[in-house]
Amino acid sequence: MVRIKAVFSYRFNYLNLLIPILIGVCAGLFGIVFLKAIHFFTDVFLVDFAGYLPPYPFGEGGSLSYKFFMEHPYMIPISTAIGGLIVGVLIHFFSPESAGVGTDAAIKAFHEKKEIGIKTSIWKLITSAVTIGSGQVSGKEGPIALIGAGIGSFIGKIFHLSERERKIALAVGLGAGIGGVFKAPFAGAIISSEVFYKKDFEIETLVPAFIASFVSFIIVASVFGFSPLFYVELPQFTGFSFYDAVGYITLGMTTAFIARLMIYALDSVKNLFEKLEVPFFVKPAIGGFFVGIIGMSIPIAIGTGYGWLQLIMLGKLEYFPEWKIVISIFLVILAFAFTLGSGGSGGVFGPSLVIGGLTGASVYFLLKNFLFFPESSTFNLTAFTVVGMVSTFAAAAKAPLSTIILVAEITGGYQLLIPATIAVAVSHFLSGEKSIFKSQVNTKLDSPVHYDEFKYMLLRKYLVKDVMKKEVYTISPDTSILYASKFMEQHSISALPVVDEENRVIGLVTSTDIIKACGMNLVETKVRNIMKENPLCITQDLTLFDTLSIFVENNIGVAPVVNNPEDKKIIGIISDYDIGKVLTGKM
Repeated sequence: MVRIKAVFSYRFNYLNLLIPILIGVCAGLFGIVFLKAIHFFTDVFLVDFAGYLPPYPFGEGGSLSYKFFMEHPYMIPISTAIGGLIVGVLIHFFSPESAGVGTDAAIKAFHEKKEIGIKTSIWKLITSAVTIGSGQVSGKEGPIALIGAGIGSFIGKIFHLSERERKIALAVGLGAGIGGVFKAPFAGAIISSEVFYKKDFEIETLVPAFIASFVSFIIVASVFGFSPLFYVELPQFTGFSFYDAVGYITLGMTTAFIARLMIYALDSVKNLFEKLEVPFFVKPAIGGFFVGIIGMSIPIAIGTGYGWLQLIMLGKLEYFPEWKIVISIFLVILAFAFTLGSGGSGGVFGPSLVIGGLTGASVYFLLKNFLFFPESSTFNLTAFTVVGMVSTFAAAAKAPLSTIILVAEITGGYQLLIPATIAVAVSHFLSGEKSIFKSQVNTKLDSPVHYDEFKYMLLRKYLVKDVMKKEVYTISPDTSILYASKFMEQHSISALPVVDEENRVIGLVTSTDIIKACGMNLVETKVRNIMKENPLCITQDLTLFDTLSIFVENNIGVAPVVNNPEDKKIIGIISDYDIGKVLTGKM
């Protein structure tokens, strides 16, 4: 017993300390390579080829002194088309699983108990870096989520973890990747628990995910700095007024609509490209070309768009007047749909933030200019841009908790938690059942990962008396074998309890016993000569789990149910078939 406890303690610490640290280290290193690769391909495609240097958020080296200049705007569609073609060829010939939304692929692998190889992570890194670097509208979240999930899955495999532990490792890797790249370790850890379900959480991932996510964050931040992704200037918090509440409720309603529009646009474009009769590897190039056409006039629809969002937050609107911000919402949605709907590689988190930020800024301008809402510590352009970002993603991805935490981490403060909670709650409530992640399921009950756990719970929940047959056919020990055989055939039963005059169980005769007796005189021979004497009996208050355990240990499939072990008066009968009906929902 002492040895068993020691092994269990070792396994527990092994999963919750050593493995998460290793996952965090690997996710952080891959995160650094991924961000460097995006910058490299951005320089190749946009800076050198098209003569356009996009702005960056302050957390990635951005500056307020940025000056917009695009030397060869007509080269943008060519850049995005070439990038799409490269990605299409790589996906088609080397890594089909790298296409589309990376987070969704990780969610699907989790629920379907599939492994994600390290090869998939490497190809996802390359294809997504080319997609984003060439100027297409995609996010870093999807790639790094799949990369992190692949790392977790790979580490779980090489350390011979159980299937359940490997699923936890996959989820931990997903969160660690996001926590490191977005400098949001708390949100990364929580999203590893939240993103797999629309209405549930994978609680077991939280503790190891916090460890892995913080390790990944420290490693990435040691190279790119520890400052938040976005630099935010907010006035000192002075309270929350009626106008503020109405404003953020309005924002939540608007972002719910925008989230629905994003999902509809992505599905529509994806269906359109599925019907397009051209080779698969050409489709991302076609989608990329249309993205480039949009990007020529709206530069926020080129690449991640984070830098433009940073400038809007700080009120630097010389390149983006109010009317252009409103129009950009729909153009970026279209560019995002063309990028991922055509088969490009990436994620939806980044585009959701950009589209949400534009929506937040637009709602702010509407309330201020037409309804004359007064400025306050929480009603201002920066606050509405930030809250619009997170409430849109919460509605699209059905991940409200992690996005509320995210607002504090990407801004470096907690001032916007109250307005963010209001807007996220409203947007999540109005967003409907559809999610941007198609592989999400509602609850654990809907996930194959937890089927065995819920079977165990069901067997613990039900008692023998809940499923046993109360109308029992019995037979006396002096009945002939021939009569017993015909009786069992007539009533389609495989076992008959043998009882005495006082209805006490003294034996059990089964169809197997009848078959073995075929060489005997079936008319003269009695049941008492072939029955199993003093058969194992079950009481009605046993759980089905205990009953099934008894069946397995004694290699039987049916047992009489008696009032108590002493009297053995029969009150029912139960078989493994009756227990099986509970597990299959046919009870």
